[in-house]
Amino acid sequence: MNQENSNSDKITIKVRHSDEDYHDITIDWSNESFDYRKQLFHQLSAYTGIPIKQQDHVGVQHVNPYHNAGLLNAEYDQTGLLNARWNWQYDTKELAMRAFDDGDCFLLETKMQVNDIVPGISCSYQLVHRDVANESRCNLKYCHYLGRRSFTRKISEIIKSFQSQPILHPMVYGQGEEGRKHSRLAVYDGHLREIKTAHSVPQDCKIRHFAVSIFDVWNLMSN
Repeated sequence: MNQENSNSDKITIKVRHSDEDYHDITIDWSNESFDYRKQLFHQLSAYTGIPIKQQDHVGVQHVNPYHNAGLLNAEYDQTGLLNARWNWQYDTKELAMRAFDDGDCFLLETKMQVNDIVPGISCSYQLVHRDVANESRCNLKYCHYLGRRSFTRKISEIIKSFQSQPILHPMVYGQGEEGRKHSRLAVYDGHLREIKTAHSVPQDCKIRHFAVSIFDVWNLMSN
């Protein structure tokens, strides 16, 4: 830990898109009124432009799996149902403190997602430690295409556009939950297909396996 923070509960981690410089995110573990999760997701929202309540979770990946973590955004699922489904009781402050050390540097990936509990379209993030990612090209742990600022911006635009549609087009989006679900999945499917065709995927890029597995799931859901 850096000397300046050795007697403090504050840490600073560095996060960047694959095509940008690092951006500081500060967490004060002692702040109980605005806890570590809110600090993290509010700063990620400011950095990515994605609304706070449309951010699902952050996965943290290290060389040593002991330091890996999954951190849930409590402002995303206020019903608590998603927490119960995915056993997020294991998402604790102790695990978060183990995942983040002062000065850690991470490369960011943004992924679009939909689910049947929280309405609309949302996203998740992956913070891949720079010792795991290859900072110059894709590997099986990090995809520079998913990590680009333009990719995150596009997801942000889709999320915001989908949020506004029930207000702008009530007749279109007033067709019931099944119709709304189909609309979400159609947008999601189009997004995934674009990833598969737009990215010239090298053999050792994680997106090759990600795209194949996601499309298999989509085909099962559609049949």
